[in-house]
Amino acid sequence: MKITSGKYKYRNIEVPRGIRPTTEKVREAIFSMIMQWLPDAEVLDLFAGSGAMGLEALSRGAARCTFVETNRFNQKVLTSNIAHCGAGTEASVLGRDFEAALVEISGRKDKPVFDIVIIDPPYEKTDYYVTAMMKLQELGLIDEGSVVVCEHLYDNQLSDTYGNLQKFKEKKYGTIGVDLFSVDNREPFC
Repeated sequence: MKITSGKYKYRNIEVPRGIRPTTEKVREAIFSMIMQWLPDAEVLDLFAGSGAMGLEALSRGAARCTFVETNRFNQKVLTSNIAHCGAGTEASVLGRDFEAALVEISGRKDKPVFDIVIIDPPYEKTDYYVTAMMKLQELGLIDEGSVVVCEHLYDNQLSDTYGNLQKFKEKKYGTIGVDLFSVDNREPFC
């Protein structure tokens, strides 16, 4: 698998065994939808796996990315992928459960407010979407300028609202659904 655009374009990304990477077609579609929010963005890649989504964001102009990955083997692959892209100064990896990672991030003295959050858990973990979106709000890690990107099986439809987060875009790519959420409902839902 390769980074599709930007400063790391064509860099190979190793994919850990047993995870389902976001396809190039879907990655391209997602980043074309969020491109206007990428320059200098603070990005959070929950359930990072190989790190392809966060590395794609950095490649396309994001300032920093925090990767959260609980599986130790996946963490090694993720760390190697970050090094291979030369993104070490722009990336940090938290090797813990996503809820614990969010609590840790919120307790930092220099707590970030993320501009873009990518939520792409194992598809069978449908409860993770609501838990993550509610925790992000509860802990003050997103605000009215933030965009939350959720990738899921299209048949597992997500709600239109989670707390103050409202869906403003929904797309289908074969069996994959991609939903964008924000607090300020940035553009008409389509």
